[in-house]
Amino acid sequence: MLSDIQRGESVSLQQYIDNHDGHLCIGLKSITFAVGWYNIEQGETFSWRSTGGPEETLNIPPGLYGFVQLQETLEGASPSATHMLEVSKVNALITLTVASGWEVLLLDGLLTLLGLDNGLGGVWLDAGVYTGDCTINFTTRQMLWIHLGEINTAENIIDRAPSTLLTSIGLGCHAFGDIGTVRVECPEYKCLWVDTVSELKVSIRDASGKAISNHNLLIHIMLAVSKHEHLRLWGLLWD
Repeated sequence: MLSDIQRGESVSLQQYIDNHDGHLCIGLKSITFAVGWYNIEQGETFSWRSTGGPEETLNIPPGLYGFVQLQETLEGASPSATHMLEVSKVNALITLTVASGWEVLLLDGLLTLLGLDNGLGGVWLDAGVYTGDCTINFTTRQMLWIHLGEINTAENIIDRAPSTLLTSIGLGCHAFGDIGTVRVECPEYKCLWVDTVSELKVSIRDASGKAISNHNLLIHIMLAVSKHEHLRLWGLLWD
């Protein structure tokens, strides 16, 4: 069992991998996951005030939100006449309507999730109608990028640069706590660069390369080490 791999720490193997001839490659065979990542992180807030009046603030609990859940959270926090949040069924763009005599403030993380450029940088939004400029996407982490520190980066060039990327996996649409498995019938094998592999440094990242926190829910990874037709399987757990 390997824990806290997202922190970038190497974990020792019970049995080492002998790669003295330099011909071994490694690939992902399967990944079993419990969804523990968030699309709203700690510290996101929503504030409102009447023109010239005192400010009130809602601290939004972190979690993996769907649109309806977030809509109910924001609209239920302040007086019903303050604002209204809608999403178009045609183009999936958000419309935020701020009522006359009111102002609202959303932090950048929340605005980005909603696809709104208005209000970025801590700007209060006056009364009016604000429409997003890109479609909302509440199904965060549709892709997981799995990196392995023992990959030969000289032979693994991605976007014209050496990379430790082993593979990427599409997970589809899930709610928090959902459990699923993706099996890779034909793994993409990457060459190992060390003679003797006694530890593996696995990290799971998002599209920007940032390590993903799964908030103590496990992800199980099965790796295959291949030399010609011979395979050896390694099971890893990440949380």
